[in-house]
Amino acid sequence: MWYDAIVGKIKKLNVKVKEVEVTVNPIDANNVIGHKKENVMKLKDTYDVDLILKQDENIKQGKSKIEVTKTYNDFLEE
Repeated sequence: MWYDAIVGKIKKLNVKVKEVEVTVNPIDANNVIGHKKENVMKLKDTYDVDLILKQDENIKQGKSKIEVTKTYNDFLEE
């Protein structure tokens, strides 16, 4: 579920994403990462995207804020 939400956000953009930041309620943090970091590794292996997880108690459980923090264009300009 979390993996699909992140990938859906990435696919809506017309750029190659390098890094995505996901902010969730601390209760959901382990689910975003996935069992044995499965979601983190799958994003890296499939899309070459780095996942940064932030926790915020003000976000309702089951909700998230997904933000693209770096694209490959940004990465190449550094």
